Amino acid sequence: MLSRKLLIVQLAVAGLISVDAHADELDTLQFKVGQSVQHDSNVFRLSESANTAALLGTSSRSDTIGVTTVGAKIDKSYSLQRIELDITADRYSYKRFSSLDFTAVNYAAAWRWSLTPALHGNLTADRQEYVDNTADIQNLGQVNRRTDRSNLFDLEYEVGGPWRAVAGVFERKSSSSQAFTFEGDSEVQGVEGGVRYVFPSRTSLAYRLKHGSGSYPGRQASSLFASDFKDREHEFRLDWPVTGKTTIQSRISYFDRAHEGLAARDFSGFLGNVNATWQATGKTSVTAGVGRELNSYQTTSASYYEGYRFFIAPTWKPTAKTAVKLRYVHGSRDYKGPLPGVAPIDRRDKLNLGSVALEWQASRAIQLTLAMQHDRRSSNQPGFDYKSNLVNLSVLASF
Repeated sequence: MLSRKLLIVQLAVAGLISVDAHADELDTLQFKVGQSVQHDSNVFRLSESANTAALLGTSSRSDTIGVTTVGAKIDKSYSLQRIELDITADRYSYKRFSSLDFTAVNYAAAWRWSLTPALHGNLTADRQEYVDNTADIQNLGQVNRRTDRSNLFDLEYEVGGPWRAVAGVFERKSSSSQAFTFEGDSEVQGVEGGVRYVFPSRTSLAYRLKHGSGSYPGRQASSLFASDFKDREHEFRLDWPVTGKTTIQSRISYFDRAHEGLAARDFSGFLGNVNATWQATGKTSVTAGVGRELNSYQTTSASYYEGYRFFIAPTWKPTAKTAVKLRYVHGSRDYKGPLPGVAPIDRRDKLNLGSVALEWQASRAIQLTLAMQHDRRSSNQPGFDYKSNLVNLSVLASF
């Protein structure tokens, strides 16, 4: 059943489409339809040691999946205001494991508001549903779908000169289709405030202090699990246009989560990322970055994980209508924070993902893509490793 929020967004889409259509301003409105076929060699991300027949009722781990896409996008300015809306519905149909079929309705809506040129901000809402391939339910022979939602209202006031005052309120929700996921469902509501300094070169440096109150929905407080928590985060952001061809964006935070009545689950530390984009030539660009992760992961022998991730993604456009895109991601995760009296598992995972995509803009409205991906996780603990190969062919029409 569609959520109440989603129905509101759909009605907003219908209303905005009607306004644009009657105004004959169809350049602000785009539709898209697409179809893709992908073959995945290990749909459930099973370990090499897993008993496939016992878990799945078949010796095969692979499947062919069709994905049908429909969507609409609006980007419209009215004086100092700007409205953005992107909504997409994806229908996933599995040939062998048809019980996994589902439809994901995702959206990103934003009102870039401005009362005066000096006082402006954002009101945003977004929803993303996706298959969480890293969820540790492989040995159950299940697939987990993760749904992330967020709502944000923020403002920025240009105090004078290069200084800006920033503030906001936010809400974040994350849920899983499977009950046995150690990351757990969560909800957080909070406030933030800080300052931003803008240099004459357009480089900006910002600091925000964020306070959040959260819960794990459906979880009862006990000696093993807490139901509520408090978050505090000190965040620094740097946006630096180094040259006309190179930009750097970074976010570094110190994050602290305290669980009510169960301090053994608390964790804190640094997280963030630094990304750089280099337009090497008119046809070649490279984006690369490194990030540090810190997140909840609750078992009796662990309360959280920390890790890092590095990626590099070059793009080459040999012609105006073709592009070759490569991407490589490498990372690791360490699981920490055992409960009192429980021995730590000392689990460490390594993740590697490589992909190549060939894109062809067959016409102004039609794009064809052929992509191949290899995904692999190794672990020092048995049963948590997997590897998968995926081939995808898709066609997308935009008009």
